Amino acid sequence: MRDQITKKGMRLVGLIAVAIAAMCAALLIGYGFNAAGAHAVVRWTARTSLVLFTLAYVARPLTQLRPSRTVRDILAYRKWIGLGFATSHGFHLIGIIAVMWPDPGTFIRSQNPTIVIAIATFILLGAMAITSNEKIRKSMSPVTWKRLHRTGMHFAWVAFAGTYVGVISVSPIYAIPAVVLFAAAGIRAAAWFRGRRYQRAANHAA
Repeated sequence: MRDQITKKGMRLVGLIAVAIAAMCAALLIGYGFNAAGAHAVVRWTARTSLVLFTLAYVARPLTQLRPSRTVRDILAYRKWIGLGFATSHGFHLIGIIAVMWPDPGTFIRSQNPTIVIAIATFILLGAMAITSNEKIRKSMSPVTWKRLHRTGMHFAWVAFAGTYVGVISVSPIYAIPAVVLFAAAGIRAAAWFRGRRYQRAANHAA
């Protein structure tokens, strides 16, 4: 069963990579191989990253709160969805580099302090992708591995939330991804509180 999931998961990541690469190529052809094209790549890869991130972020808590076949399937492929997110964000990073390339100093100075969180998120996401390799994972302490991946997911949430909440004043449409992100955080919080409640009940019963 695990081998079958691994094979399907690898195909899923490959399909995600091909689809995002095709999307980026279409955007560059449509907007041009220039700043407008690079900005379009950044915008759209942020959206694909958000979808994949959200699926990975709520997979386990949804299984705890509302188990269903669909939710269990998402959880079974969460690792591969997460790697798809990392792939999407890799294209996103390339787009950002293309935007800033003419003058990196000016670009960095124009950003608000949340750029620090964004940089940390990219670093953590890279580390998460590398440590998703089974051999590397087994060589690590389970506690360290879990802390790395939990921290990386929460940093990604903060980066997404900070970005979309910060631009709602520019266009109300950005309230939609902001609501999705806070709903995802609510799902995780609800699952955490339920787990704590069950644990306290079990301790009292013992």
